[in-house]
Amino acid sequence: MSLRNRLKKSFKNRYRLVILNDENFEERFSVKLTKPLVFSLVAGGSLLLVIATTFIIAFTPLREYIPGYSSTELKRLAIQNAAAIDSLERQLQYAENYLTVLKSVISGEIQPDDSTDIKMLAETSVQIDLTIGKHDSLLRYEIEQEEQFNLQPVSREQFFSALLLFPPVRGVVVAGFDPEQKNYHIEITTTNSESVKSVYDGVVVFADFNPVWNHVVIIQHSNDLISVYRNLAFPLKRKGQNVRAGEVISFVESTREFDSKPIFAFELWQKGQPMNPQLFINF
Repeated sequence: MSLRNRLKKSFKNRYRLVILNDENFEERFSVKLTKPLVFSLVAGGSLLLVIATTFIIAFTPLREYIPGYSSTELKRLAIQNAAAIDSLERQLQYAENYLTVLKSVISGEIQPDDSTDIKMLAETSVQIDLTIGKHDSLLRYEIEQEEQFNLQPVSREQFFSALLLFPPVRGVVVAGFDPEQKNYHIEITTTNSESVKSVYDGVVVFADFNPVWNHVVIIQHSNDLISVYRNLAFPLKRKGQNVRAGEVISFVESTREFDSKPIFAFELWQKGQPMNPQLFINF
């Protein structure tokens, strides 16, 4: 008998699967089987198992427990993080551009009397109140009276000293103004958490953290005057907010060393030129 005939006969053989009681050998269940039937049952069961597994993976939350499969929540967080990173990159680029413009104004490359540059610098709809008040009118009148009998024009120092700028802090000046060493600020020792005040009416054009000077606040005043306040704990005013002379804008950053006092740094700029604050403010 050939191999083909033997295989054909083997497929036609019938078998019986019997389940007996082990104690009395009573027949409990029996079924007739053939090799094609067994093959069909195994193939059908495997197909159903594959279909059920596919359904579970595709349509139920159980798919998140499969190793290597990322959860829906994880994907959502990844999308949110990507959007947040993109937003932070845009804000960082904006801050870099803003600082570039601000440095140009302070260095004199951009003249602050250009209204377009000032608008771009502040980038806010809040305008500085340049209305001439009673104090400014009296000051102008006094200067005009002096000029009638004085051939020498009023200097910038005389004009700004007449404005009576408000002291930003009370303390002792330990490092003075030295433009030859490119030191355009003065350093003042004061007490911990000393309140920092605006020297004149103006609008905040910068209020952010600096890795060297902690928080820094820059205020644009009228008459092209800019004041810079460094080493602050945290700013109380945001960019674009109006401030009045003597209004508290922050506090000096406290020191944790018992044998030292906190340092406050202050600058004055006018039309892109640094000015010695001690000539105009009594500290």
